[in-house]
Amino acid sequence: MAFLSTTARQTLLGFALGAASAGASAIPLTIPTTYLDAEATYTFDADTASLMYLMGVSVHALGNTQAVKGSDWQFMMPVTQVTLNASILPLGLTPVSGFATGSGLMIQSETGALTLANFGLDFKRNVLTADLGTSAGISKAFDVYSFTVDQGLHVSTSGGLSMAMNLSHMTLTSGAQAQFATALQLDELAVSVLPMLNFGTLDVNISPALRFGVSDKSLVAAIPEPPRFATLGLGLLGLAFVARRRLS
Repeated sequence: MAFLSTTARQTLLGFALGAASAGASAIPLTIPTTYLDAEATYTFDADTASLMYLMGVSVHALGNTQAVKGSDWQFMMPVTQVTLNASILPLGLTPVSGFATGSGLMIQSETGALTLANFGLDFKRNVLTADLGTSAGISKAFDVYSFTVDQGLHVSTSGGLSMAMNLSHMTLTSGAQAQFATALQLDELAVSVLPMLNFGTLDVNISPALRFGVSDKSLVAAIPEPPRFATLGLGLLGLAFVARRRLS
């Protein structure tokens, strides 16, 4: 831990001196966090979760994502990389981006589904991105949620480099609203309330403790297959069509 603490201080000092020599302009600092205890905890808003449950919509973990024990609406995703801007005038660090590569979620209704994979945080626009997979194909780095920074970046080098922040009021972008409505085959009433739904919070915590067994390889946002009963319905319609043609 002493090594990590010293390294963190030396790294931050080096970038601060670099910023000073560059005329106090901010310098991007990219930190790989695959092997650090870096987690993003995504918690669905309770009211939205209740509404999704009543509509028959469920959420499932994919890749590195793990469902929090005892909850169907809270998930932990390993953070694999963060980028900060280091400045000396004023002295500080500001977040630029963060990634949870290899993590994903499947959102499924009774009639359709979509997948979200390889999450990214863009702090210049306050937007969460993900590879969006639907029956129509895969859209890379798609804008999914807009968010509010509820608790700004807190950085500490005491005992090692640690960071924490909280994002709240995650709402679907206009593009994501259209994708959710089509992929999940939502009715008109459900579509009308999508813009008003708060999809929850994201808590990011990074500590100097080491971890292993996390993959930083991109997760393929597999195109969801139709629900079994929907496939069965299509099969029955096909059989009926063939039988009708034979009779005619």
